Amino acid sequence: MKNIDIEKSGKEGDLPPSPASDREKILREAFLSFQSASESLVSSYAALEKRISDLSEALSEKNQAFDRQGTFLSAILKSLSAGVVVVTPSGTPLYRNPAMDSFLDPQDSAFIQTLSEKGLWPPEEAREEGAIEHRGSSWVVVRRPVEGPSSRPIGYVFIFTDVTRSREMEAEIARDRRLKAMGEMVAQIAHELRNPLGSLELFSSLLAKDAVTSQSREFLRHMATSISSMDRLIGNLLYHTRTPEMQESMVSSTALVQRMSSDFSRMILSSGRSRSDSSRVFAVRPDIPEVLLRVDEHLLYHAVFNLVTNAQEAIVGHPQGEIFFETEVNDDGCFVFIVKDNGPGIAKEVEERIFDPFFTTRAKGTGLGLSIVHNIAAAHGGEVRYSREEGWTKFSLSIPEERTER
Repeated sequence: MKNIDIEKSGKEGDLPPSPASDREKILREAFLSFQSASESLVSSYAALEKRISDLSEALSEKNQAFDRQGTFLSAILKSLSAGVVVVTPSGTPLYRNPAMDSFLDPQDSAFIQTLSEKGLWPPEEAREEGAIEHRGSSWVVVRRPVEGPSSRPIGYVFIFTDVTRSREMEAEIARDRRLKAMGEMVAQIAHELRNPLGSLELFSSLLAKDAVTSQSREFLRHMATSISSMDRLIGNLLYHTRTPEMQESMVSSTALVQRMSSDFSRMILSSGRSRSDSSRVFAVRPDIPEVLLRVDEHLLYHAVFNLVTNAQEAIVGHPQGEIFFETEVNDDGCFVFIVKDNGPGIAKEVEERIFDPFFTTRAKGTGLGLSIVHNIAAAHGGEVRYSREEGWTKFSLSIPEERTER
């Protein structure tokens, strides 16, 4: 809009100047229009500013949510026992979790090569699942695509699961089934053997009454020792293959220990004569605490019998072999049966395995004796312990205080 110079507009033919009121009116209207436009602009800017603030707040919340999800996802991936790898379509690793350390570094060129050899790469030609044997372990590998907006894969996730232990457990289950079947057969055979064995024991005792010569009595003692050994072996097989039912009764500790001492002394004396090592000694401590025991007498007798026969076998060939059998009530109120021998003891490297079934250090041992002692002790709520003290091998079988009455 051109400015109008009022002083130079008095020439003839020029338009007369507009009244002042008209100019003021025009200026006022222009100002009002500008003011209205300015207020509208300010209002729009405030609304835009609020909208930007709302969007910023929403974006911040979304970012925090993504950060939390990312933190949780990262923690989950790190805690997984399975290995996880994210790979681009070209085979470049983008992510790996710590569990992959036990398999193979995805950055290693051998990684993709291993997948290719097992038919898991490239994706267009490979199957989605497979098995890999690597570094002595068995792995199951699963591949899944990561789809982009156009439903085309933008990457692949590989999950590596170590199934070595599962395979071992399957093998153990199959072995246990075979052992169970074998155990049932052994139990049946053992029962069949016990009948004629009982007859042999009865007839040998009857013959011993009529034996008149020292030689015949010697032969009968050897027979009794062999029968006792066979009976122990059959008993061990039965106790291992079938869990015996507890037949509890109140038993005098003095009477039980005296019976054990008499039987064990006779057994060791007879065995010593047959093996030409009569120098062996079996001693019983005379101070037996008088306690009533609520136990299965037959099972308990068998457990202590196993400990004594183990000690007996440990001192074979020892020039001055000794076995001590004693009892005590310990500080916890438990009644304890103790068997000690001065044999060579048990090697440190196998101490933790001596109560495992079928574990033995002897060429002709079955590995059942101490395992059965452990099971019988546990059935009574007690325990059996091994120690080596000043040249003595010591086994202690304890009966808990709640099974004792004084």
